[in-house]
Amino acid sequence: MVTNEHNWIAQSRGMIHSCPDEPGVHGVWKPNGQRIKGPGLAVSKTFGDYFIKDFGLISEPELTQRWISSKDQFVILATDGVWDFISNQEAVEIVDLTPKRAKSAKRLVERAVCAWKHRGIANVMDDISAIYLFFHGSMNPTRPLDDTKLN
Repeated sequence: MVTNEHNWIAQSRGMIHSCPDEPGVHGVWKPNGQRIKGPGLAVSKTFGDYFIKDFGLISEPELTQRWISSKDQFVILATDGVWDFISNQEAVEIVDLTPKRAKSAKRLVERAVCAWKHRGIANVMDDISAIYLFFHGSMNPTRPLDDTKLN
């Protein structure tokens, strides 16, 4: 499937295809076919990777809108270093099992670090960052909300 990102990268002289030793994992390549120096990228949007900006990597986000309801408890913002090894459900369970919500992000990051180490690739660990944004003040995140208290 060709996306807007594919078109943008192609217009910027970049290429997208798999590395021979990682079939199915697509990355951004230089026009001459050499892999971009560094750990390789499986993304088309990023912040701070200026050395490959000329090959189609941009930081301009695609935005979507989602209305938050009284049933929504929190949102998790995390880097791919977290999502490479932690499922959405596991990230939610970390909040449920953490007595102090303020420590949830730290526990999520610690869990991701352990997962990277367990897989034996700790020497190439990706950046691992996470933020939980809690809604509805100091309510217990696992307790159902009473909509009448929000009015």
